[in-house]
Amino acid sequence: MSERLLEAFREEVESSTPLPDFELISAAGRNRRRRRHTVVAAVTACVLGVSGLVASTYGDRPGPQPARGPDSGSLVTPFPGMDMTTLEEGVYALQPFGDPSMPELQFELPAGWNAWLGPNRYEGLDEAAPGDPRANGEALDSDPEWLLGMVVFEPQWFAQAGCTMVDLSGGDPRTIAQALVGSPRLEVVARPGPSDLSGHRGVHLRLRERAAGVDCEQDALMTTGTGVAQYLGRGTTYDARVIDIDGRPLVVWAAWTRDAPHDEVDDLLGIVDSVELVPPDPS
Repeated sequence: MSERLLEAFREEVESSTPLPDFELISAAGRNRRRRRHTVVAAVTACVLGVSGLVASTYGDRPGPQPARGPDSGSLVTPFPGMDMTTLEEGVYALQPFGDPSMPELQFELPAGWNAWLGPNRYEGLDEAAPGDPRANGEALDSDPEWLLGMVVFEPQWFAQAGCTMVDLSGGDPRTIAQALVGSPRLEVVARPGPSDLSGHRGVHLRLRERAAGVDCEQDALMTTGTGVAQYLGRGTTYDARVIDIDGRPLVVWAAWTRDAPHDEVDDLLGIVDSVELVPPDPS
């Protein structure tokens, strides 16, 4: 599935974006999202979901484990992952890299999003039979015009000018943000600024693929512990939150192609805004 999806996003694009203040971008639409989505009070709010955002190199993954809510009354569903299932609305929990030593991510998900490495949507998903992985796969085979999703990973190697890759394993959030800014095929949409996720500090920035890329044998934007993050083309925008988890970098990576509908992008940013970290169970 990941190979088919990657092939759907190989076009060169045209994009030119000014550099607004990131806080203005973050604030825009937040009130709209809060009005549009309501969650039962007992549900505690809390990674790309699209295989093309991070092409998995692992064939087998741990099955979903029971989610831990911040209190016993919380209703949280383990994120299924890797099964191409259309999901119901609710609060989902995802264990980054299947590593129980990392905090669990919990986030609010509107109805109709798809499961893969993380939540995602694309053109034609609404027409697919709900919960039918085969129907979802057929929708992807139709070469959708737009796609968006979120994934979480621990970054390792980064593309740099001159068609080289630099190893930043274990780098701090600021160093990793600088590496993303230095990618030869990305332009800055919103400059790096401070970010905080459940008390963990980090950096938040937004980037977009340039219209004219550099031809390199290595077409990866970065490598991760679970695969390769590719350049997607089609005017893809990347929203990155790089968080420090006790000396380990955690990236919450959201992406949307140029033609993604505004309301879908708004929903994606609402999912990202809802992310909370639940500490590992000491037992």
